[in-house]
Amino acid sequence: MMGLHSKLFTRIMSRNREIYLLKITTLTIAFASSILITLFSLNEFGFDRFHKSAGEIFRVLQKNTDEKYSGNRLSVKIPSEVFNKLKGTFYNDSLIVSRVKIMNKVNALVNNKSFYDQKVHAADPEITNIFSFETLDGNMNDFITSDRAAAMISSRVAQSYFGKHHAVGKKIKLYTFNDTVEVRIAAVYKDFPINSHEDFDVFISFNEDAIKNLNFDPKESGIYGRTIKGIPKDYTIGKDHPNSPTIMKYSFQPLPELYFGSRVLGEEARHGDKYSVIILICIAGLILFLSFSTFINLTTITLPYRSKELAIKKLSGTSQANLLYGFYKESFAFVGTSLLIGLLMIVAANDLIASTLNLQVLPLFFTLDVRLVLIISILLFIFTVSPVFMTMRFVKATPNRLLSTDTITFPRLKRMITFFQLGISIFLIIASIVVKRQINYSLVKEPGQNHDQIVYLNPPSGLTNEGIMGLRNGWKKYNPNILDVMAVSQLPDRIVSGEIGSDFYLLQVDPGFKDFFNLRMKEGYWLGPNSGDSVMVINKAGKELIGENQANVIGVVDDLSGLFNQPEKPLKISVAQNANYNWLCVRVLEVDIRRTVTRLSEQFSSEGKISHVKYLNSHFKQWIEYQDRLNKLSGILAIVSGLLSCFAIYGLSVSLVRDKLKEIAIHKLLGARTIHVTYLLVRELVIQMIFALAVFGPIAYILLNELLRTFVFSTKFMWLDPVYPIAYCVFVIVIISGFQAMSLNRANFASALKS
Repeated sequence: MMGLHSKLFTRIMSRNREIYLLKITTLTIAFASSILITLFSLNEFGFDRFHKSAGEIFRVLQKNTDEKYSGNRLSVKIPSEVFNKLKGTFYNDSLIVSRVKIMNKVNALVNNKSFYDQKVHAADPEITNIFSFETLDGNMNDFITSDRAAAMISSRVAQSYFGKHHAVGKKIKLYTFNDTVEVRIAAVYKDFPINSHEDFDVFISFNEDAIKNLNFDPKESGIYGRTIKGIPKDYTIGKDHPNSPTIMKYSFQPLPELYFGSRVLGEEARHGDKYSVIILICIAGLILFLSFSTFINLTTITLPYRSKELAIKKLSGTSQANLLYGFYKESFAFVGTSLLIGLLMIVAANDLIASTLNLQVLPLFFTLDVRLVLIISILLFIFTVSPVFMTMRFVKATPNRLLSTDTITFPRLKRMITFFQLGISIFLIIASIVVKRQINYSLVKEPGQNHDQIVYLNPPSGLTNEGIMGLRNGWKKYNPNILDVMAVSQLPDRIVSGEIGSDFYLLQVDPGFKDFFNLRMKEGYWLGPNSGDSVMVINKAGKELIGENQANVIGVVDDLSGLFNQPEKPLKISVAQNANYNWLCVRVLEVDIRRTVTRLSEQFSSEGKISHVKYLNSHFKQWIEYQDRLNKLSGILAIVSGLLSCFAIYGLSVSLVRDKLKEIAIHKLLGARTIHVTYLLVRELVIQMIFALAVFGPIAYILLNELLRTFVFSTKFMWLDPVYPIAYCVFVIVIISGFQAMSLNRANFASALKS
């Protein structure tokens, strides 16, 4: 009996090949795109949530409240006195806190093999009670109780340094310039997942002498903590001189909010765009709804062809429950096959997805996230059950009704489906266009904030100090997105030229250097436009090195490398001669930064040679690349939206042809040509599209305008936005209607009139 049912179903599928092929293609594309967006969203919203009770973990933020301060007011460089108050005087019974000092550009010596430019975190023992470490080798207690310098490393670093995970007891020598710090590995822990806000691979004990030996300042560090009795309230303390108006406010930022939070000075964290992710989820939802309505519409086309089959089954004694169960099994097999093909497509495109979205698909599948399983199960259930409800009228009908020439149809439902499909198709394409433009346009979506970044490029030949002044004054006047310009001999985060015969490093700058980087003078005066080679300014590290021999030194400035979490180098800073300018640094606003960077590149390109503009902040470059990935994803969804809209219109045309087959047959027998039949089909679909546009047009305008209002720097809803989708839908309607009209040339109209 099962074989007979399978043969009947196979025969029905063969007679409606285009319908079933369209069904499986539509479902497969919809499942693949929606599951991909689900995986991407789960990864984005899952940042830092792998820690045990992640909501109890927080990071301390410092906010500069000085009204005269310009730039990002938030920082994670917290003074040691704040840490002491948190650990001692304040919240002693409600917090576990640990200092975490980021140290970049540290070199590691392991078994006489050097590993350069490593990132190391110095942390207090309490860090083991804040973050969740899964120990693979050794014991975390050895890191806590060790009297000497101890370290714990990730399995990734252990594999890199020693070629294996078992590395407890082995020693690592860390150095930057001169002194070496030797640490012993106390534990090896499992790598944190990729959706961690920062790469925590090497921890060493927070020891002030060791940190100083590595040329870092132990008096400022990040602070992480875990609450015991709830998140504490913010508090304020005065940081500077009692008479100073600068008051530093300190807040506690929950760890799960860090990824979608504001970018902060001194951090090494990754950041995401919550707004864009939510928008992509909404578009994926619309794609699913469009494919769902297409699936329902195609089901209504094939059901009338099964009337005789159902009548015979009823006459043979098959109950209504068994008929429904048979339809359910067919639907489950069909939808399950589409879902499986969609999943296989995602797995096959794993490398492409990883390079495009920086998303590893296979680990997410292997971990079997409960939310992912739940979403897939819900989709499978909804799409499987939906056609079964359509069969109720057929299952309840008598055999005589099923065998009559007046077949059961769904006129109201089809009109509603046509209305919704055309409306959603237009809305979906409009939304894809607007969202793609918005994601590409706006980089900053943090309410009330507008940060700036530093970009650098090669200066034009023959640039003088007077030329730099002209650039600075001219750009401030004519380009509001450019804040300041400055020239240097070396980039401040890549200073390598040293003084012969000493440990000093040399940096030659134009006089605007101090204000450009918001540096403060600790002693004396800064360099002026007329300062020659005979005078210089040194930093704090340079003052310790130079001792009493301070001839030609007119001032001492704040350390510079600490801005980049790098070891502080003793610097001698002097006014550069024109020939010594190797780089031109430009401070620009983040808003519409791509356009600003393009203009800078065009400004300094000459003789066919393109001037490449680069970002000084590598983490902001990663943010740009993240936005580019979102652009690609939104572009893919726009293509999917257009493709599924085309499929939906094709399904509507097939349904329309079959509903009006007798009318078309009469027209053809009276001599109507293909173009007349095409006009008949186009007219019907365009009328439906006009009604859909009258309803969905205002809805699209209102919703997208409200959406754009949530962005600080937003694009505008343009009048061309609905024109392109309407033109696309009309074009598809005409092409598909023409194809359907041509295919009717082979139809048997005599049998159509008899049925």
